[in-house]
Amino acid sequence: MSRVEALPTNLLAISGIVFCLMALAMTLFSPQAALIGWLAALVFMSALPLGALCLTMMMRIIPGIWRDELLTVAEPALLLVPLVLLASLPIMIGLPWTYEWARGAPLGAFKKVYLTPLFFDIRTLAILSGACWLAWALVTRPRRSLPLAAMGLIAFVLLHGLLSVDWLMSLDPQFHSSGFGLYILAGQMLTALSLLLILRLSAGPVGRPGVLGALLLTAILFWVYLAFMQYFIIWSGNLPKGVAWYQRRGDGIWAVAEYLFTLLHLLPLLLLFFPPVRTSPAWLITLSLAVLIGALLEYAWLTMPQLTGHLGPAITAYLLSLIGFTQIGLAILSRSTILLARLRSSYQAEVSR
Repeated sequence: MSRVEALPTNLLAISGIVFCLMALAMTLFSPQAALIGWLAALVFMSALPLGALCLTMMMRIIPGIWRDELLTVAEPALLLVPLVLLASLPIMIGLPWTYEWARGAPLGAFKKVYLTPLFFDIRTLAILSGACWLAWALVTRPRRSLPLAAMGLIAFVLLHGLLSVDWLMSLDPQFHSSGFGLYILAGQMLTALSLLLILRLSAGPVGRPGVLGALLLTAILFWVYLAFMQYFIIWSGNLPKGVAWYQRRGDGIWAVAEYLFTLLHLLPLLLLFFPPVRTSPAWLITLSLAVLIGALLEYAWLTMPQLTGHLGPAITAYLLSLIGFTQIGLAILSRSTILLARLRSSYQAEVSR
């Protein structure tokens, strides 16, 4: 994290806020496109803190070399969880422009109750507030982290699935898939791991890079399995609503995006089977970057085909939001050592009273 900590914090934060405001300003003339672009960027940005939260709980439960290598970059990433909560507010405010069901689309009996603006907002606020508390507790209470991680990991997988359904699957209220939540979880975990590997490998020498390479290989395999199985089940069952969902994402520019992000996952997967690649820090950084580019395309592929027009503003808002979130995130990470120390000392001071 030393290179990140050397970054100009204030300048990054101000610049990031400006870029985010520019993205939100696009809602004045193209609200649906701007908010869809913001949502795609939110899903990508949230992958690091939410994925780091899941990995931190796993590292508390499962000791080993991987914990020694990754915990130093995973814990600082937990400081970004409140940013996810803050960044979700424009989506909650702009539900009628973002989601068809919020504009009065015909729904079944259950969906009429589940997909209501108030219930959506309550779920999002409750889940992300719970994630903030869990991140705080893991950082400030290391002695109690094992039972906290065990219970938190179970809750995380279930609640993350709800968040995935709300944010992404409900963009098409007619589409449903029982494996969608796990598919998004696998994608966000892979995105988080790729970012953490880049941060760790760029910070200094690694004792066992082969362990990190094996982790990346496992994460890509997990994503490939869940992405393919969802498609295979819908295709083999000839499920009309699922087929329509894939057809919308298999035409024009989205077909190109689909092939590209698939290639950017499968090529690193194949290369990681070779030990010289799997144990090389340079190769791991390169392959992690390829996976991240694939993730950027994938999250656009998941969200933007719902638009019937104004694709240009959506892509522009996506890029502006990404730049803004990245700069704000780097500003927070550059002060992570100080912020983590303050959190721990303030908690210890409260306990000692």
